[in-house]
Amino acid sequence: MRLKILCLSLFASLLVSVEPKPKFDNETIIAGVMAHFHRVFEKVTCKVPQPRVFKLETEELRAMPHATIIHRCGESTGCCDFFTERCVAKKKERVKLLAFVMPRNGRGENIVQEFVFTNHTECYCESIMDTPK
Repeated sequence: MRLKILCLSLFASLLVSVEPKPKFDNETIIAGVMAHFHRVFEKVTCKVPQPRVFKLETEELRAMPHATIIHRCGESTGCCDFFTERCVAKKKERVKLLAFVMPRNGRGENIVQEFVFTNHTECYCESIMDTPK
């Protein structure tokens, strides 16, 4: 019986401590949704590639710097107007970057290695129907 009373009193105290959700009128809701919409499409429209970090190191090799920044178009970098489109690269360029590379086991010489990446320079929205699978 004591356990039952303890459980009921704990449950009652939890109910009292829970704050009610604020109630919004339709105008406030619509304004919030529109502000969110404009923020997303102003900042991440599918046009300008976004920087992404790519690691240069492997299990066998250390590199200095250990990573580089390459620009990319993609689902996590830009939004399209329709769900039937996806953000892809319109223009690309090859970039060559140099880094010091050394074996992780400590044996061998440090060398300068050239890394070649494809950097996206412009994005656009492409229909998913046009994308080869």
